Amino acid sequence: MKTAFVAALTAIASLSISSNAIASCTQNISYGDIPFAINSSYFASEHTKQLQEVINTTQSNKGYLLLEFAIDNTLTDKKLREYDFWLANRRIERVKDYLSKADYQQPIVTRILTASRSDSRALRVHWCQQVAAVADANPVQTSLR
Repeated sequence: MKTAFVAALTAIASLSISSNAIASCTQNISYGDIPFAINSSYFASEHTKQLQEVINTTQSNKGYLLLEFAIDNTLTDKKLREYDFWLANRRIERVKDYLSKADYQQPIVTRILTASRSDSRALRVHWCQQVAAVADANPVQTSLR
C-alpha cells in the first residue's frame, strides 16, 4: 500500500513539475482583431477572410494560435461580469468552431484577460511562432524518501 502511494505521489510530482501552464509567446505575429456586436457571439462574414489568412499562413508553420479576449474589470455588478465572461467564452468558441470546420490543424490557446480597463468587444488573434528549444541548464530533480 505504501509503495503504491509513493508511486502515485512521484507520478503527480513529475507531471506538475514537467508541465508549464503558462503559454509563452516570444515570437508574436498579430493578425488583428475580430470585433463583435454588442451582446452577440457572431462575427461579421468579412472577418472570415481574416481567419482564412491565418489558416493559409500558419497551417504549415511550427507554433500555436493565441486567441485573447479582454473583459472590463471595472464593472461592479457580479451578474454582469458573469455574463461578460460567458459571452467572451462564446465568442472564442465561435472562432474556434470556424477554424475547426476549416480543418485547421494547429494548436489553439485561448486566454481571457480579466483585468482589462477597457470595454472592447474584439478578439485578438496572434500567431506564436515556435523558436528552437534550448536545453534546460538546471533540470529539476525530485525524490521522495
